[in-house]
Amino acid sequence: MRFDCIVELIDVELTRVGNDEKTESHRKPVYAHKKSVQRSEFYAAYANNHKPTVIFVIHAFEYEDQQKLSYKGIEYLILRTFCQNAKTIELVCQVQDDIEPNVARLEHVVEIWRNTYVENSMGEQTPQPELLYTLQAKIDYTGGGTGELNGTIETTNNAVVTIVYREDIKTDMFIMIEDQRWNIEYIEDPLNRHETLLLTIERVIL
Repeated sequence: MRFDCIVELIDVELTRVGNDEKTESHRKPVYAHKKSVQRSEFYAAYANNHKPTVIFVIHAFEYEDQQKLSYKGIEYLILRTFCQNAKTIELVCQVQDDIEPNVARLEHVVEIWRNTYVENSMGEQTPQPELLYTLQAKIDYTGGGTGELNGTIETTNNAVVTIVYREDIKTDMFIMIEDQRWNIEYIEDPLNRHETLLLTIERVIL
């Protein structure tokens, strides 16, 4: 195997200063062997909405969990890694520009809310809804169901909301969609790339 090309491994770091977010990248040039994506690898990634375009093999000791790399001026996301042996590691990559248009397809608008507690006239802490953000999003409704809890019939609706990555979204917040409240059940950062967030949400109707 010939390591006859040079790639730059890119480590992306997100820092916060006050209310501002800043992204810094550190580049590390290494020698690599470029190879094509096998059909089995392509279909495995395609099932997760990814389209790998190239694989780079580098020396294992040079890889430090970087999230991206650059080759001939083109940036790639590292979708997954595979250790061939103790000496080399495969980096399965997708062109960055193929992923960014997915963010551009956020055609819906959602509101992120949370409850803050304020003291009432009787000295008690009561929840007060507070609007935090109004965000572009993509909403995929995934179904729901009906059940009985303590003699009460409940109907649930479920959906997955895609938004641009934010590190301050928590499961104690909730989403408003067309004046309807949805609870955030689970938050996923796909492949830990800090590109988007997938919010699994649920609406309960009594």
